[in-house]
Amino acid sequence: MAKTLGDITQELNERVLTPAKAEADAIIGEARKQAAAIVAEAEAAAEKSRAVAAKEADDIRRQLQVDMDTAARNFVIMVQEKLESAVVTPVVEAEVKATCSDPGFLKQMIELMLTEFLKHQGEAKPLEILLPEKNRAELESWFTQKFRDRAAGSLTVHFTDKISFGFHIGVQGEGARFNFSSGLVEAFATFCSPRFRKHFFSQGGS
Repeated sequence: MAKTLGDITQELNERVLTPAKAEADAIIGEARKQAAAIVAEAEAAAEKSRAVAAKEADDIRRQLQVDMDTAARNFVIMVQEKLESAVVTPVVEAEVKATCSDPGFLKQMIELMLTEFLKHQGEAKPLEILLPEKNRAELESWFTQKFRDRAAGSLTVHFTDKISFGFHIGVQGEGARFNFSSGLVEAFATFCSPRFRKHFFSQGGS
């Protein structure tokens, strides 16, 4: 029996087109699944990247805040130190120098110190005192008159350009001396510095 065009078309449809369509549908379905999986994976990776980026950004912000706070604190400390060194030490030094350069005050201090030294040390250990060369005229004869009897043989007086004000005193030959010149500046500056900070850098404007 001869096949008609319809028979041939039906046969092609059953043997070729229908299986091909099923295969195509299967391929398309699998492709869609893979595409969906890829999209889901990409979205998950993007979300993870966003989370990591957000955390890194937050960490950077926190670190920047810490750095800014530290820088601000260091700046305040630097300003305080500069103000303190510009105000406290010069003022103290000027006042101590003026006081310790006054011959009357210097004589009182020297007499007090020598009296105490001689009282406790006696003549067993001779004393040595260093004075500014500029005060030689006022003090040399005064020493001779004042301590000639009490400190004869137990006191050596030196005038030197190494001291600009005040005096140094100690046991001769032992090297260590009490520094009543620059030592007084350091002592009074150390004493005044905390009070300066308290009044000039108080918190809360109080």
